[in-house]
Amino acid sequence: MEIIKADSAMLSNYEVLALLNDQKAQRQANEVAGTREVAENLRTVEFEVQKYLGASPCATQSPEQIAALKKAFAGYELMKVELLQILNLRPKSAVELILVIEEFEERFQLEDCETMLEIIAKALPRDDDEEMGEAEDEGEHGDVA
Repeated sequence: MEIIKADSAMLSNYEVLALLNDQKAQRQANEVAGTREVAENLRTVEFEVQKYLGASPCATQSPEQIAALKKAFAGYELMKVELLQILNLRPKSAVELILVIEEFEERFQLEDCETMLEIIAKALPRDDDEEMGEAEDEGEHGDVA
């Protein structure tokens, strides 16, 4: 077998989760109709992947958010794989972002890192952002004995 387009097979975690959810719904509809059941080991793998992805940042993403992120990063000349990693991992710190982007120090300034993190936080909001903000506020305002 020859691979014609190696990068055409890259899927985001959001796309994988959406595909698995669609397959699950289709399988449930087929089971009601009385058609053949899927192998148990395949169902186990699908369940475990859904469980993992359900607890990851992709569980709260939407196609609109993904499009907004791509548009916001258009001026940064990121490789497709770097943008995919940002989308999948949703870095919240400079260290996480710098680890995702290859040769960050040569390609970008440290100010770009803060701007990129702001773009990520705005384009891909998460529930745990609010919890972290509250924890940071408590740490700053807490009394020291």
